[in-house]
Amino acid sequence: MKRSYLVLGFFIWSISLGTAYFVGLNRQLSDSGTTSSRANAADIINPTETPNSDLEEADAESKTANDASSIVTSFLKGDFTLDTALAQVSNLNENEARNFLIEAFALPQSDPHRSRFINSLLRQLAQSAPQEALQLANQIGSHRDTERAKAAILEVWGKNDPIAALMWAQTTLVNEPTNLRNSQMRAIFRGYAETNPQAAFQSAQAMKEDTRAAARLKTTLMEEVIEAQVRSGDLANAKLTIELLEDGDIKSRLLGELVNEWASFDPANAATYVNKLGEDATTRIKTTLVSEWAESDPVAAAAWLNQLTEDDPAIARAASEIIREWTRYDLNASAEWLNSLPASPELDRAIASYTQRAAQEDPATAMTWAESVSNDWMRSRLMENVAGNWKSEDPAGFEQYLESSDFSVEEKEILKTTQGGGGRRRGPFGRPPRQ
Repeated sequence: MKRSYLVLGFFIWSISLGTAYFVGLNRQLSDSGTTSSRANAADIINPTETPNSDLEEADAESKTANDASSIVTSFLKGDFTLDTALAQVSNLNENEARNFLIEAFALPQSDPHRSRFINSLLRQLAQSAPQEALQLANQIGSHRDTERAKAAILEVWGKNDPIAALMWAQTTLVNEPTNLRNSQMRAIFRGYAETNPQAAFQSAQAMKEDTRAAARLKTTLMEEVIEAQVRSGDLANAKLTIELLEDGDIKSRLLGELVNEWASFDPANAATYVNKLGEDATTRIKTTLVSEWAESDPVAAAAWLNQLTEDDPAIARAASEIIREWTRYDLNASAEWLNSLPASPELDRAIASYTQRAAQEDPATAMTWAESVSNDWMRSRLMENVAGNWKSEDPAGFEQYLESSDFSVEEKEILKTTQGGGGRRRGPFGRPPRQ
């Protein structure tokens, strides 16, 4: 492709981003204009207000900055805790943050406070000099900590100046590995969505999807915006944004993200919403709801799952999520519920979850459940796991179980000699799955 076409395409893309951003910002600007007018009116009504108040405010800010600098300095000397210092970093000016970073980078890698302290300083520097902060992040030393710091910086940049951040990403991240590029784009959109979710969503929606990787990234960024909206309490607009989309895979995935985030704090109302979706409530969406709900109330999640039709595939797929959480509190009740579900090979995962948990407290019952698994290889693996645990905790009870069982001599020998973990050898309990 000729360079002129590349430049033209890049220019058009930039304009579209700018348009989305300023359209979404329109309402904010008008609101701020109203607020400003009221403030001016207040100045006229209160003639006693003098410019001295501005001086006093400046003095207060200066004192706060000095106090913050002193506290951070004292932390470096060992006189304050890290949390106390971190609480003051946001009051540092650009030069102070830059100077303290020099000292922070000099801290030994073994210092447990080093990473958090550097990260906080870089976020503060990013408020006014994000590209410099990104460059300094390369001095951290740890790849993991460096990437975490860059994500934090990009989130700040995306919040303060998303157009500039996206322009930087368009040129700088083009040759980066896919996972790294995607994580940094997500960070920018997290910040962007915090201040202007409508514009952020439009920007993500306008991205190309000419490859599978590009399509996945586009959907991921749209999900990031929806998640940010729900977290901020803007649930109504998040729902409206999704409902206005054309039916398809992207809409379904965004509905799943909405339900997932919503169910983390209000699962009952999220469930009501899923019920109202009707045919649009896919198996994935239902499973997402139950998975999140089960973490806070597996009994309620199980009750909701019971109201689905018996042939709904979501029952078997979500059952393992409920069992994993429910068995932490009540083995008997969770077993009764599991036993009440329609038998199907898809329940093997739920039975496996129950078996692994029960093996620690009731190996005899766990073995019975393991025997009921329909998949040969999974059944063999589970039975050997239970046997290995049972032998180490109660060898006499395990021997008594084997003597009274109907297993063949070969099967008993396998259970006697297993160390747990299943293994991949062939045996009478089944065979390994195809590769």
